[in-house]
Amino acid sequence: MYSTRYLGRQPIVDANQQLVAYELLFRSSHVNVARVNDDVMATTAVIRHAFVDLGVGEVLGDRLGFINVSETLLMDDLLDVLPCDKVVLEILETVKVSPPLLERLAQLRQKGFRLAMDDVIELDADRLALLPLVDIVKIDLVALSLLQLRQLVADLAGFPGILLAEKVDTVEQFELCRELGIQWFQGYFFARPTVLSTRQANASQHAMLSLLGLLMSDADNEELAQALKLAPDVVLMLMKLSSTASIATRRPVSSVQEAIMVLGRAKIKRWSMLLLFASNATNVEPQRNPLLELAATRGRIMELLAEACYPERRDVQESAFMIGMLSLVDVLVQQPKAEAIASLPIEESLKEAVLEGRHLLGELLQVAESLENEATPHPKGYDPEMLLRVETQALDWVNSMWK
Repeated sequence: MYSTRYLGRQPIVDANQQLVAYELLFRSSHVNVARVNDDVMATTAVIRHAFVDLGVGEVLGDRLGFINVSETLLMDDLLDVLPCDKVVLEILETVKVSPPLLERLAQLRQKGFRLAMDDVIELDADRLALLPLVDIVKIDLVALSLLQLRQLVADLAGFPGILLAEKVDTVEQFELCRELGIQWFQGYFFARPTVLSTRQANASQHAMLSLLGLLMSDADNEELAQALKLAPDVVLMLMKLSSTASIATRRPVSSVQEAIMVLGRAKIKRWSMLLLFASNATNVEPQRNPLLELAATRGRIMELLAEACYPERRDVQESAFMIGMLSLVDVLVQQPKAEAIASLPIEESLKEAVLEGRHLLGELLQVAESLENEATPHPKGYDPEMLLRVETQALDWVNSMWK
């Protein structure tokens, strides 16, 4: 039901050894070693862990994040999900330079992304073609003699961006690079990578594929919202993303429908595809996740209760599902509920409903929770037949996705 997600992070510093950025690295376990079999899978996993599972605030703070990007991903619209003001796209040395690639890099720069060339040891024809399009050149010290290093820096004298020395392991290397005019540094002399980790509920691949199918078929927003309600982990992801720096509309959301409007269908589709890539999914058969089903069921119970009890309050009805789902957020993300809720862009009244049982939605949440526990008496004033009908309809709704 749960899996542990890992992310490597190595500091990048300036000439005064002040932190300016981190390189984000793929890790498949707590062992601080990269075992990459698929560049696309590795990069999408890094993106997911940094921006969804752990959260950009915890991973980067107010610093930049360098992410290695292969040719396949450079040409893919999946990169559009990233906050361009927080990310440096690091072009791997294996990328083949072509006119379409150069055109794509120019487009990414126009969108606001910073670009870096990785592992530069000489200015061959491909590196020279890339040079006008990048903001940062990463120089591989290990592969260069002192004479070659001096020559490369001299060749880059007219470059208007930042020179970054990587694999700096000694104070002598640091002092030499600083004397040569290199501005940024990365290597074991400053810090080895550290491994961040978090435990998360495993996503329902079947629900994700159903969601993608609706997006591809241009289903309306109501159908999309219903599909998202069957993937509570994705709803949480959308809520986190709605507060990232790259999104122009920053406002609290109170429903799944509002999260769709804030992010837009194109971004939701790209994130859904990225999640499937990141999980390295090969089995598309339905695999039920009881925890995600419980969150979806509680959300649906809340929605039906709101419709039955407050038929004229559209605002209560639209927020009800999200309250039901968020009441299990601590179990979904393996984090204290108050801490998890605090990081989400939702209105204060909704936070109070989840954490303190306040307001109309807080009262309905207590009713919904009582339906799940036979030992808990139902609150007074609610028709038992209506409660039974609501519970049955909610269970039927969740089970219908597996038919």
